[in-house]
Amino acid sequence: MSNPFNHESSTHSRFGAIGPRMLLIALVLFSVPATAQVYPVNGVFSAIDARYPSDRAEACMALKTFGVDAVTQEAVAELIIFMKDKRYDVKGDVQIEERLRSIKKTDGGFRITELPAKSGRLPGFRRKTSYFLRVVDPFTIEIWDGTSLTQYAKCGPQKAPV
Repeated sequence: MSNPFNHESSTHSRFGAIGPRMLLIALVLFSVPATAQVYPVNGVFSAIDARYPSDRAEACMALKTFGVDAVTQEAVAELIIFMKDKRYDVKGDVQIEERLRSIKKTDGGFRITELPAKSGRLPGFRRKTSYFLRVVDPFTIEIWDGTSLTQYAKCGPQKAPV
């Protein structure tokens, strides 16, 4: 005759062994660090605009002399700073901070989608920004937002990476 108490303990031990195994599998799966997406460029870039200093060195010198105020004083048309997964855009008196949502490598560049870094809206109703970024050379990028193409010159040491 089978003992009901003995049957329960054997069932409990079978299911009891599954619990720690599942916990171990879950810990391994969720402990693998996720790779954060970052922009394909980093640093400070000033817009190349005919109404402003056309020489890359002049725009960067104005930026070095006046800082971010170079944009508000109209010495530089626009300033973009790429830093890891954030992009800061300064144009006139407007300063925008965006966070990288996704980046897809395409022929000749990158399709980038961003979200505002700080938003008072509900997560489902955030404004997305999407554009195409092309690296022309180590010191020049182009951004196509669907309506206009803007070139940006990198400010900083003008040494090509080795």
